[in-house]
Amino acid sequence: MNDDPSVPWPTHQRGFTLIEVMVVVIIIGILINFVTISFGRNSPEDLLQTEARRLSSLLGLASEEALLRSLLIGIDISEDGYSFLYLDDGTWQPMDDNLFRPRQLPEGMAFSIASTQQSGEDEEENIPEIILLNSGEMTPFELKLSYDRIDSYYRLSGNEVGEHGFDHVAPY
Repeated sequence: MNDDPSVPWPTHQRGFTLIEVMVVVIIIGILINFVTISFGRNSPEDLLQTEARRLSSLLGLASEEALLRSLLIGIDISEDGYSFLYLDDGTWQPMDDNLFRPRQLPEGMAFSIASTQQSGEDEEENIPEIILLNSGEMTPFELKLSYDRIDSYYRLSGNEVGEHGFDHVAPY
């Protein structure tokens, strides 16, 4: 021990360093981000928009896939889901790619479609409602994606030259 009053005691600083404060702020920011992600984006409007954007993106990718692989790709639309098919020796086969797997809509969501393509009358002959040609063209269509909990819906449309659109339709 130093009992001599002429020799000063070493001063001990109390508090946190700048690095310690920054680490705590970063940890809090990460935790807030996880909480926001886990609780957000569950409203019916968000779910409907997510499904509509997913289908629009997959439609664009399938159109590019048809062009690149020189395939005829079809999209078979049911009331509560959709699947991607390709034409193989005159028959439509399901695509085995995970990206183009069959998808079911969440409960309460439904499709309605107006297409120039006529569905097969025979159950064995499954002709898709939308056909994407290997030239970049497609059958014209208008697809409405709605959710029974809200009044608005999303409309996806395509024309003969392969252009497709995506828009939100509000009831008022």
